[in-house]
Amino acid sequence: MAIAAVISSPFSIFVSGENTDADVKPLSRIVQELDIEYADRLAEIQQSSGRVDRVEFHYPGSADNTRIDNWMDIIAVFAVKTVMDSENGMDVATLDATRIGIIQSVFWDMNQLESRIETIEHTETVPVEHEDGSTSEETTTSYEHILHITVSSKTAEQQADSYHFTNEQMDIMREMMSGEFRPLMFEMLGKETDVGLTPGQLADIGQHLPEGEIGSEVVKLALTRLGDPYSQPKAGQDDFTDCSYLVQWVYRQLRINLPRTAAEQARFCVENGLTVSAADLVPGDLVFWSYERNGRFMDITHVGIYAGDGKVVDASSSRGQVVYRNLFDSDKQVLFGRPHIQG
Repeated sequence: MAIAAVISSPFSIFVSGENTDADVKPLSRIVQELDIEYADRLAEIQQSSGRVDRVEFHYPGSADNTRIDNWMDIIAVFAVKTVMDSENGMDVATLDATRIGIIQSVFWDMNQLESRIETIEHTETVPVEHEDGSTSEETTTSYEHILHITVSSKTAEQQADSYHFTNEQMDIMREMMSGEFRPLMFEMLGKETDVGLTPGQLADIGQHLPEGEIGSEVVKLALTRLGDPYSQPKAGQDDFTDCSYLVQWVYRQLRINLPRTAAEQARFCVENGLTVSAADLVPGDLVFWSYERNGRFMDITHVGIYAGDGKVVDASSSRGQVVYRNLFDSDKQVLFGRPHIQG
């Protein structure tokens, strides 16, 4: 009876990976395939827009103007919507073609793409020298074409409102996204790597940090947030964070006030002479990445805290949580800062 109760509830999604029949897929593979479809749609938009001078991405609700990874929200909404449909309810223990189709529908309901092309006219007056030695001024006109792509990503609560969830459905959805079930959710989504460290590993990291340095305290504080869930719209609520909020929170504990977004944190470092080179990184320094044009300072889209020994602590949108991992994408690293000098 207990097993039957689980199978007939939205929580049956947590045992969906146990079915290995040929006509079903693990959730992690479905996530990968839909992320590829998402990237393909973005590419199609750019290709169909013809020749433009540049592309700018906009992510409403994102403090750092980067993609909002809302996969946990999507799956919680999908499970509740599918099982608790009063007319066509079905279990989610088997992710077959029918259920995958529903996941796709929920995904695109919660991640909507819009685009427009902006044309800006530029006029320039330049001096022109003539054969007789005289000069005159001529005005030239050029046009700049900017493709704006807006990705609107919804939280579970926002989509639940659109689907007119009942109070009971809302309660179950929130429970599925709670800390109790978060590890299971991350594992299903294929985002459980590079998260946890054993007490022994944490102690070892602490022993190798320079003693008495504020940067070492920065790293230790950042490590206390390992595994905390990533959410840009919810950053600062409960234990939710995004990349720049994690940095701001850590430094705030040490009474060092930094701006809210990654781009403005980078600007702060530049304007206050707090930049360093990649070769001079020490624990507690900030590493800034730029992955696409976003119209912000240096087009910065991500920030992490250097932890020493080639490691970084960052709130990762792709992994859905705060992680400890190797420094990555060196070709996208555009700035390095040391705001703890102020301390």
